[in-house]
Amino acid sequence: MIQYPKLTISDRLNQQRERLPLADLQETFKESWTVNEMWQVPFAITDSLAYEQAIQLLNVQNIVHYDNQSYVITQCTKTVSGGVSVYEVTASHLFYRLANNVRQNNVRTGTLTYGLSDAVNFMLANNDQGVTAKFIGDFPKIQIENLGNSSFNKFLQDYTSKFDASYVINNQQIIFYSATYLKQQPAIDTLFYQHDVENVKLSLDTTSLVNEVHCLGKPIDQGSGASSSQTKYQVDFIYRDNASIQKWGLQRGDTLSDDRFTDQASMTEYAKQTVQAQPIATMTTTAWDVVIKQCETVKLIMPNLDWQTAVALNGYDRNPFNKFSLPTITFDNASLAVNDINVAMFKHITNAHDNVGKTITQLQAALGDLQDGDLITDDDTIDKLNELGEIS
Repeated sequence: MIQYPKLTISDRLNQQRERLPLADLQETFKESWTVNEMWQVPFAITDSLAYEQAIQLLNVQNIVHYDNQSYVITQCTKTVSGGVSVYEVTASHLFYRLANNVRQNNVRTGTLTYGLSDAVNFMLANNDQGVTAKFIGDFPKIQIENLGNSSFNKFLQDYTSKFDASYVINNQQIIFYSATYLKQQPAIDTLFYQHDVENVKLSLDTTSLVNEVHCLGKPIDQGSGASSSQTKYQVDFIYRDNASIQKWGLQRGDTLSDDRFTDQASMTEYAKQTVQAQPIATMTTTAWDVVIKQCETVKLIMPNLDWQTAVALNGYDRNPFNKFSLPTITFDNASLAVNDINVAMFKHITNAHDNVGKTITQLQAALGDLQDGDLITDDDTIDKLNELGEIS
């Protein structure tokens, strides 16, 4: 028996809760998630007397309860055509509304160095929305000027990437993962092209590419009389990834500041791990019977290219109410895999060119065997084509 996720709709105060028609969900429902950006559920419901009470709840700011998570209806459009009314709904995860309501009105003045937990705990201090945070892995420290006087949602938009973090949401809790932690996790599953996944698409993105940064370590205590512009550091140097610069051109990034470092060699290793010196390679594919969790790492194997790599889940679109609707999943792989992908693709193209060249050479030889003026019978043609068909 097929088990579908439970989905109901309620008013804002959860005083009335109703089920929505499964047939409409099978046709129109979609769960869309992109790491650090959005998590929402759009769907469309056709007006029906049988579900009149549920349809009356299709209104903005009411709540969709789906798969043990809550979503706030942010958009609702009613279209009437041919005497039939259709409600198109988009609901965003409840956490985004809570995070927008969490506001830190206090300000820590000046440019200060923060760890992720320090900054987040300051933004969430004494919040009345029940929002909590959890941190997994080691995160870099960054400098933030005048932290506060904003919502927690704005903080996430501005600083999540600067802390090199990814987060997942579980109702009122946000869980941060460091990039280093995610890269070190073993692959929990193996996906084979043309068995588990189809239609693999690769794209390269240099938007966040950085190959030169100014690195600052621990400040030198110069006494209370020194101004911030005169601050000196025990570690102060320019980090450059020359191989990246030669291949992709110079791409300078923001200053990398971390007061944990008093040794240049150690901070150089840290910079190598922190900066995105290679393009981000993103792979999108449709999957068959694959269940993958947010930010999970899997191994993708493409036998036809003689290539495999470890990839992390970056986003998905899926409809769990329709078993015949294949989910689209997006993977964001580690930068080191970019070269592997390029080599695999080039090898595939080279092999294809070699096969074409081999075919043309044998075709020319076959035609040369024919005497001028000879008639090519149907049997002759078939024999020559059969010979060529054996070429791989």
